Amino acid sequence: MFKIWEQQPDLRFNQLVQNLQAIYSQQNNNFGKRHFYEKDGEISYQNYYIDLFYLEDDQWEKFLRDYWSEIEEELQEREQQITPEVVDEIVQLFIEAGMNETEVTDSLKERIRLFLKKESKWLTIEALLIAIKTLSLTERKELVEKIKRI
Repeated sequence: MFKIWEQQPDLRFNQLVQNLQAIYSQQNNNFGKRHFYEKDGEISYQNYYIDLFYLEDDQWEKFLRDYWSEIEEELQEREQQITPEVVDEIVQLFIEAGMNETEVTDSLKERIRLFLKKESKWLTIEALLIAIKTLSLTERKELVEKIKRI
């Protein structure tokens, strides 16, 4: 579960657990879904919560392993999109922003690749390229300095 949480660090732990329980329930014929009625003044409405009290540990553990495998597979697919051509395109964007061509080293290219790998948790490689292209020249300079420190 910790590996999954690392991929979603903006969530508090209980939010993560609740989200995972909801996904488990949806994938398993609404297992553990409990309906109830709430009353707000004169208005009554139906709501629900997920109760996995009777779920066997081995089933939950299998779900978590499978869910993590899906995340890993997606991350690997995104990493495969970080081609030398993509890195070179970003290098050209940095050169346009004023970076000296003598600063382009294998080390810098590797740092760009690591940056893309890290940020691809949130955005596709294509979206990251678009985002970098839309940065002002000053913002691109700031980004390349940040990447150099990775």
